[in-house]
Amino acid sequence: MRTRKIILALGAIVLFCIMAGGFFYLSSPHLRFRHKSAGYYSEVAHACDSVLQQHPVGSNDSVVFNSGMTLPYTKALSVSDGTLPKIISALHPDMILISTNRVWIEIPPERMGGFVITWEPDDMRTNHWALQSGGDGLVTTVYEVTKP
Repeated sequence: MRTRKIILALGAIVLFCIMAGGFFYLSSPHLRFRHKSAGYYSEVAHACDSVLQQHPVGSNDSVVFNSGMTLPYTKALSVSDGTLPKIISALHPDMILISTNRVWIEIPPERMGGFVITWEPDDMRTNHWALQSGGDGLVTTVYEVTKP
């Protein structure tokens, strides 16, 4: 009888752990983003390229943050900008920054925290670009391409 109660208690603990893990996964927008298809990431990367083409950054552009930090050669785009590709708008970003060769998209925190998506060239490889996501203590390259 006592052994049966211990087994039931252990089973309840295991079930709770499984449910808590599922809740964490479902509530983490970063983990959901990291488990999309290669085709989806390709679309996001092409959308970022489109943003770079539509919003050229000049030498007079800069972004100043409340902390006093300034990012030269950078523009902040309105997240409600009608020219944003739908795939980027669908991410419900909090902030979008672009520079001459980089797109930085911040997804606002929800329960477990937000994350950042970047599209930029790889400094170590010529003409190689990478789409990365960073959040939940992880930085992951989700898509890479070599441009002509």
